[in-house]
Amino acid sequence: MNARLPLAIALLFGASFAAIAQTPPATPPQPAPARPAAVVRAAPSADPNAVVQAALTVAQLIDQGQTAQVWQGASPVARAAATEKQFVDGIATRRNALGTPVSREWTSVSRNLVPAGGNVPAGAYVSARFQTRFSTNRVAEELVSLHYDDDNTWRLAGYTIN
Repeated sequence: MNARLPLAIALLFGASFAAIAQTPPATPPQPAPARPAAVVRAAPSADPNAVVQAALTVAQLIDQGQTAQVWQGASPVARAAATEKQFVDGIATRRNALGTPVSREWTSVSRNLVPAGGNVPAGAYVSARFQTRFSTNRVAEELVSLHYDDDNTWRLAGYTIN
C-alpha cells in the first residue's frame, strides 16, 4: 500500500503507519533473530505530529459514530482487552453524557516501551492526550494510544475519556 494513505484508512485497514516513522530503515529488512519473550522490540522513531494526527483521526471517527469501525481496525492488544460491544458501549455511555465535542486540543504526546509481566501487554506504544470541550460545557481528557504490532504497523491500542 502507498505509505502516504490518509491515517484514517491506515487505522481502519491496517496499513503501515509509515507517516509515524521519522526515517525509513537504511537497509532492507532482515528476518528478526529469535528473542526471549521478556525483551520488547524497539519501534521506529515516532514523529509527534504524526502521532497527534493519528490520534485525532481516531477521536474524530468516534465523534462521527464510527466506533465499531475503529475497534475493527484496532491492534490485537485492544481487541483482546474488550469485545467490540464492550468497546462501543463503553465509549457511547461516557460520550453521550458529555454531549458533542466542540473543541479539542492536544496536551501531550508520549512514547513508551512496556516490558512483559505487567498489567499492560508488552510492546511499544505512542499516545496523545487531548483536552476536549463538549456541548454540555464540560471538559474531559481523551487519551488515544497506539501499539506497534508484530507486522510493523501502528494500530489503536486504547481510547479512554475522563
